[in-house]
This record gives sequence, structure tokens and C-alpha cells, in this order.
Amino acid sequence: MLEIANQARARLKKGQVCLGANVRAVRTTDIAKILKVAGFDWLWCDRELTDVPLDVASQIALCAIDNGIAPLIRVGQHSVEEINLVLANGFLGVIIPHIDTAEQAIPLVRACRFPPLGDRAAPNLYLHFGYQPIAHHDAATILNEQTMCIVLLESREAIRNADAIAAVDGVDVLWVGASDLSFDLGIPGQTAHAMIDDACTTVIAAAKKHGKYAGLGGVSDNNALKKYIENGMRFISSGVDSSFLATGAKSRADWLRSISL
Repeated sequence: MLEIANQARARLKKGQVCLGANVRAVRTTDIAKILKVAGFDWLWCDRELTDVPLDVASQIALCAIDNGIAPLIRVGQHSVEEINLVLANGFLGVIIPHIDTAEQAIPLVRACRFPPLGDRAAPNLYLHFGYQPIAHHDAATILNEQTMCIVLLESREAIRNADAIAAVDGVDVLWVGASDLSFDLGIPGQTAHAMIDDACTTVIAAAKKHGKYAGLGGVSDNNALKKYIENGMRFISSGVDSSFLATGAKSRADWLRSISL
């Protein structure tokens, strides 16, 4: 049987921190190889807040699989049809934004896996396996195991309902979207604030209780991020490709300027 592996899922199962990066600026498959070499376990494309075309994102996803880095994608809306579409085009997981209740999550989570575990549609070709022929049953078995469903908790309501959301069958990661949550809490951008800390504590506890994993994105303060990881955050979105490029470029330019004065 053909095999593929989700590096992020494997690290989580071992209790290890797994690191991801948001692909926003780079529109070629090089980014998958670059992020793998840099030490990341997963990358994610975005259909909610960026205009990366699906065909471009799909090529990045397929290159990521070939290079041992897990490709995920944030969908733009609560749509079973969109989840089916992106998963059929090479991704090994979806990030579903703005989940506030278990009731919202259930049909969307079920769209991430094939029957009998869910309601995912069977395509006529499984791109994940590099165009090699594979039986539906074998493909479904592998993809049910390797595909991840990540739900984004970005509001007070979501944090209040974290335990019920974590109890939903098929949810793998409860991801605290610290940026949007900070706005909802009335502390925009203050992702090191005690209220964000409390929210992370709540989500970590809910994830552990139900055998799921806690994730975090939108925190740039290194001290706060270190604390959240030490407290149990395991699925970490580390930053954006454009910011990595700008930071690295500025550091190099500043150094060269300093020695040429």
C-alpha cells in the first residue's frame, strides 16, 4: 500500500511541540522546501484573509508532502463544500476559523474524514499520492489517519465552550487565535495579557481532558510564547513568510551598513 505521513501529527502523538508557518507572500513551491530546511513541521495557506489561488496553494501542498512537511489550509467560511474542495486538492488538514460552539463544529469536522468516520466526499483522483493509482478503500484509510482537523477559538464564547468543542469526535487541535481573541476581549494586540493566558489555560485543560492537542497562533512576544508552550501548547503557528523575509533581510542590511560606515 502507498503511504504518506503527516509530520505534524506524528510529533503531536509523541508529545512534542510542532511548528508551523503561514505561507502568504511566496507563490511558488520553493516555500515548502525552504520551510522544511528551516525546521518547520507544517505550513498553512489561507483562504480566509489572503488571495492565494487554490491551484497555487495545491501545488505548494503537493510539494510539501513530497518534502516531508505537512500542508494545511485555513478555509474561508463554515462550508462543507469548501472543506471537501481543499482536501481533494492535496492538503492534509484544514483550519476552521471562528468556531464558537460544538454544534458549529460537528458538520465541518465530519467533512474532514471519509465514512464511516465522517462525510468527506470521495474524489476520482487522490492527488496526495502523486498520481499513482490507489484503491478508494486504501486512500480513505490512510487519509483518515493522516488528515488533521484544527478548530480556531477566537472569541470569549469559544473559550467558554472549549470543553464541549474538545469533546467533538474528529477534532484534533483546539487552536487559540490570540490576535482575534485579543480584540474580542477588548485588549487588541495584547497577546501577553493575563486574559489571553487564562484563555490558553482553559483550552489546554480542555484539550488534555479529551485527548486532543492545544494550539496557538498570533503571539509574537517571545517570553509569552515560551510560557504558553511550557504550560502545554503544542501546535504552534510561528509566523508569516513575509515577516521572516523582512526580518532576515533587515538584519543582513543593518549589519552590512554597520561595517561600511
